[in-house]
Amino acid sequence: MATIGIDVTALSTPVSGGIGTSQYRTMMALAELHPSHRFILYAAQPPVIPFTQTPLDVPWELRLGTGPTTRSNILWMQTGVNRLLSRDGVDLFWSPRHLLPLRATGFAKMATIQDFWHRYYPGQQPWLNRTLNRELIGRVVAQSDRIVTTSQATADDVMRFHSVPASRIDVVALGVDAMEFHPAAEDVRASVLAKHGVARPYLLSLDVFNPRKNFAAVLEAVSRLPLEVREGLEVVGIGRRRATAHEADPYARAIELGVRDNVRILGDVPFDDLRALYSGARALVYPSVYEGFGMPVLEAMACGCPVITSNRSSLPEVAGNAALLVDPTSASEIAGAIASLVSDADQRERLRLAGLARAELFTWRRTAEGMLGSFERALKAHGGRR
Repeated sequence: MATIGIDVTALSTPVSGGIGTSQYRTMMALAELHPSHRFILYAAQPPVIPFTQTPLDVPWELRLGTGPTTRSNILWMQTGVNRLLSRDGVDLFWSPRHLLPLRATGFAKMATIQDFWHRYYPGQQPWLNRTLNRELIGRVVAQSDRIVTTSQATADDVMRFHSVPASRIDVVALGVDAMEFHPAAEDVRASVLAKHGVARPYLLSLDVFNPRKNFAAVLEAVSRLPLEVREGLEVVGIGRRRATAHEADPYARAIELGVRDNVRILGDVPFDDLRALYSGARALVYPSVYEGFGMPVLEAMACGCPVITSNRSSLPEVAGNAALLVDPTSASEIAGAIASLVSDADQRERLRLAGLARAELFTWRRTAEGMLGSFERALKAHGGRR
């Protein structure tokens, strides 16, 4: 039995985003496997269940930081956590992102590298964040006994940017919970659509203020649809304005393209509403220019929603043959995919069934089993290095 420490600083905010949510689901699935290892969680501030104020309910020990360094997760991870790890006799420390305690020694280290968008799209991050990401990821990769990525595309980037051999990398795909994401009942869909004022057949897009998600290309594609198709169609966007990144202005772009009357931006929505919106959409249109994994594709498929997504980065890995793959830089190609799905009920049904089957392949149990294997390999690698 090993003592495994886990960085849960990503869960120290109610709006924990994709990293915190996937880490939470992975840890809960790990706990259900009842592994023989002892797990201890470490955070500068009290962690919570993602998108709630509820204290974290993972059934493991929790160590919280003290003192002024807890104001910064990065600073605390390089200072305050070291004493706690030594006291607990940790054999392995895992971070779901690039925040390993770099100065600490005597135990194995493992990190999940989520993506490299700071490399591909540096202009979409503030200068300080971009510089820290570049510096920290390099150091974390160098010190890790094992590196985990959620897609082969990101694993290829680790090898490309940091000259890491494939033998040090594990690809552990994320999961989707069928209890959370499943087709919503017809009456539930109708109620949610009425609540948000959606009356026409609609396309769904997510994170629409984030330039990387490429909602502007969706709007341009809609503007290219035949008038008789466009008039009967609505584009429903979900997402909040982004204070830490350069944001897109979907309304301004819609006005420029003459499709403002087709666009409805809902902001963030409750989870149950999101499930219903997935379930009732003609398609999720998600032509993101870069993703480390692409969770919305799986969520939509699990809800029976046909998917149009990009033919680059990790998205083809996630979508398989259960989606229409398009060049995200080609508005005409996106428009063609939209037109074919809107007009062809048989194709929508084919993609709906293929997506449901595809989503069943991605479970959190499978993710947890992959992580357990990575833990074992990291412990073995560290023992060999010693």
